[in-house]
Amino acid sequence: MTETTIICKPTLDTFVRFSIVLAAFLGFGLYFFYDASVGYRKANEVYFSYQAFAQLGDDITTNHPTPSAWEAKRSNSPLINARTENGELVAQEGEHTYPLPTDCEATRTCPPEVCNFNAMNKSWNDCWLAYTARMRFPSQPVDHAYDAAAIREQWYAGGVCMFISALLLALMIRTARRVMALRGDTVTAAGQTFLISDISRLDLRQWGKGYKGIAYATVKGKKIRMDGMTYGGFNPEKGEPAEAFMKALQARYQGEILEYEET
Repeated sequence: MTETTIICKPTLDTFVRFSIVLAAFLGFGLYFFYDASVGYRKANEVYFSYQAFAQLGDDITTNHPTPSAWEAKRSNSPLINARTENGELVAQEGEHTYPLPTDCEATRTCPPEVCNFNAMNKSWNDCWLAYTARMRFPSQPVDHAYDAAAIREQWYAGGVCMFISALLLALMIRTARRVMALRGDTVTAAGQTFLISDISRLDLRQWGKGYKGIAYATVKGKKIRMDGMTYGGFNPEKGEPAEAFMKALQARYQGEILEYEET
């Protein structure tokens, strides 16, 4: 019998699929990390700033302070009352505390939009819109503030995504280093090399273009996966390398074959 050598390398489609999934998990992981380190704290700053604007607007319409008294008081007090707790700048609502950005300007000074009595008296909401435009904040705050537990969850979620990304990258590298090959009477698949004569059963029920392109060789009681979709592929323009591999293997194999009968 003529010596046959067929080597099926990983297909480009395999790496495209890997790359799409890897990019998705990396993107989600970075997004979670951003929210944990910056996003949720910024959202808290906007949330408490909005609450302060609304309360101050209500204060003007209810208590009717004089313009001079208002501007004197506001210019000497911050927009958000905050304190340092466990090394973090936090605002309090009820019994709960919520982390703020370390550079939160509203915890140090009151913005000029609030200090302007006439503008606040006319419409605190217009002052809020002017403030958000200047600060480049969203004009609509979040529905609720994020506490330390919510921020921790983002760190955990980002860590899980990065762990999965590392596993996918390792799987990509392993796939790139492997081939599915037939060299004479020697088969290489799933990182293992064995003789055709060592195969006791060839399961082709998931093989072929109409199925998953997967076959299993039982070698000394152990199932070894042969993945034609990942290695070689079934592209007619490239001569269907995986199909050529399997036909050459079947031509040399004399044992039991399991396959579905086509009607």
